Amino acid sequence: MRPFLKWAGGKYRLAERIKAQLPSGKRLLEPFAGSCALSLNTDYQTYWLNDINVDLINLYQVLQSEGTAFIKFCGKYFTQENNTSEKYYEIRRQFNQETDIFIKSALFIYLNRHGYNGLSRYNAGGEFNVPFGKYAKPYFPEQEMIHFHTKFKNAKFTSIDFETMMSKARPGDLVYCDPPYEPL
Repeated sequence: MRPFLKWAGGKYRLAERIKAQLPSGKRLLEPFAGSCALSLNTDYQTYWLNDINVDLINLYQVLQSEGTAFIKFCGKYFTQENNTSEKYYEIRRQFNQETDIFIKSALFIYLNRHGYNGLSRYNAGGEFNVPFGKYAKPYFPEQEMIHFHTKFKNAKFTSIDFETMMSKARPGDLVYCDPPYEPL
């Protein structure tokens, strides 16, 4: 299953090749979870998914706890009226000021699907600053979100330093660290 987020460096296309190399274990730990492409396509008993991006982890926690109500709420942003640069920048400003995690998480999905190449980038002030993507009709990933919610009902989501997470691994755990990118 594809992740519901577009993600730079996502492992969806490589998931089967990576899975073939993974040993068995009870729990999969991903210190750099990103879009969770690998975890979505594996079958471990439990998952501990971590990322330094707090907005991303908040989104996963909201989807995990709120499920279909949250998915339905997110769908309201995927209209033709909201697919303009003016509306995008208005929603981006709202996202950067939003304190309600439920709303901010829905806005994160909107920005991910309407922003340039699905990037997640923040400026030095901590503000999301990806430009508008100019897509004819951004895709609302409803089925992918439902699958994520179902698969990760009991997953642990955190936003902690990867070294701290790795130091808490137990016997029987498998830790998958997304490898660094090789220079061209």
